[in-house]
Amino acid sequence: MKKIISVLVLFAVVTAGAFAIDLSVGAGALFDLSANNGVKGDVMGFDYVAKITNTSFGGFVFLDATYAALDVSFAYGSTSGSVEVAGVKVSTSDMDFGLTQLGIGLTGKYPIDLGNFVIFPLLGINYNVVLSAKNDDGDKADDPGDMSQFGILAGVGADFDINESLYFRATAAFQLRFANKLMKDMADEMEADTTLGMGPRITLALGYRF
Repeated sequence: MKKIISVLVLFAVVTAGAFAIDLSVGAGALFDLSANNGVKGDVMGFDYVAKITNTSFGGFVFLDATYAALDVSFAYGSTSGSVEVAGVKVSTSDMDFGLTQLGIGLTGKYPIDLGNFVIFPLLGINYNVVLSAKNDDGDKADDPGDMSQFGILAGVGADFDINESLYFRATAAFQLRFANKLMKDMADEMEADTTLGMGPRITLALGYRF
């Protein structure tokens, strides 16, 4: 984990130096929703579909280098599941967890200056590390890291000037979440396929330009 953070920070700093661009830092809040991750296939002659939804709220800090931004987030989330076998829903209580997550993201963006505000399309990657997971009974998962996920996102953002140094940033992105280790192991055992998760990621933040 330390190596990943170090590499991303180094990338942002080198990018800033190479293109002689401005640096800024900031902090804010995020909302993250990923639905439909799971397992799908023919299991013992029956259509099997398992889906998991992950909803998260938290805060983050970021380092911005005009054309790239690095962010680190801390969020609380919850998972809820649904399972259908041959079109019949079955119990999913063992798929419901409360999560504590650390997120690391790197985003490329192209700012378009419109005067008092700037808009920018963005494309990025994100990795959510699950630090702990508890079920409804308060029992901790043995390997919470198996729920960690990698994702890609695309969207748009805008910076609104408050003064010469301060600005307000808002972003909205659509993300694709790839199956975590838990899902992959389950799919391998059942000889089934994993499914992509998808949903919005919204952030609101204040930034400070150096």
